[in-house]
Amino acid sequence: MRLTDLLGYRVTDATGTAVGRVADVRVIEDGLRIDGLIIVERHATQLFGYERHVGPALLRWLVHRHLGGVWYLPWRDVAEIADETVTLRSSRAELQPLEELARY
Repeated sequence: MRLTDLLGYRVTDATGTAVGRVADVRVIEDGLRIDGLIIVERHATQLFGYERHVGPALLRWLVHRHLGGVWYLPWRDVAEIADETVTLRSSRAELQPLEELARY
């Protein structure tokens, strides 16, 4: 499987509740290990950084309105990938909003 294959996959939590879709893959700086997935609630689309804490407030608001919730899913919290679906080990409520993720 290629990393780009994950883009657009459905994401469900441990109870089977829909969370959203994979919008991006975050890798460790060496480029060889997956750190986690960026999940968007409504639309799996290309992200330009405005879903985080950069850019004008109005533009960020519009992006969040379009995407819905945007979360970071650490790779260690992925339970299974099958049938174009990523299943979490935990619940949706335990996901960290992307805006709260420290920059690096």
